[in-house]
Amino acid sequence: MRVIPEHMPTAIRYRLAGPDDALAIGRLARRVTRRWILPEQPASAAAELLHGMSARVIRRKILAGQRFHLACQQDGRLAGVAALRDDCHLFQFFVSTRLHGRGIARQLWQRAMRDAVRRAGTRQFTLNASAMAVPVYRHFGFVRSGPPTVSRSGLLTQPMRLDRH
Repeated sequence: MRVIPEHMPTAIRYRLAGPDDALAIGRLARRVTRRWILPEQPASAAAELLHGMSARVIRRKILAGQRFHLACQQDGRLAGVAALRDDCHLFQFFVSTRLHGRGIARQLWQRAMRDAVRRAGTRQFTLNASAMAVPVYRHFGFVRSGPPTVSRSGLLTQPMRLDRH
């Protein structure tokens, strides 16, 4: 087996998810969430947040027509996911921690955005960002669209939007 050094680019293939991808999507989402999002949130927010990342919930969303865009490594392992609701609201966006800094997030977002514009003519995108993700979304052109919000479970997020002209 050939080992790819950390600094080498990784070949990535992009595609839409099917119901059979739900388990891998859930695993990646929960792993990244535990590492980067939950440490900044109250313990009361964890159960609600992680439940939405279960394979059952994700499979149901895929079958309902929500679009999950995937970034896959050459060996088939999932590198990232971007999920849109109603072709305008980004509700899951994760890249494997080991692969941060390689442009995967930008490519994944651009693919999801182009698909929504093509399918629905979307001119405005929204999301609710965790504090650690705000700089990433700002780099993509998103701006804060209101004050931070707190869910019933205590989950703190920053509403953001991106207007396409």
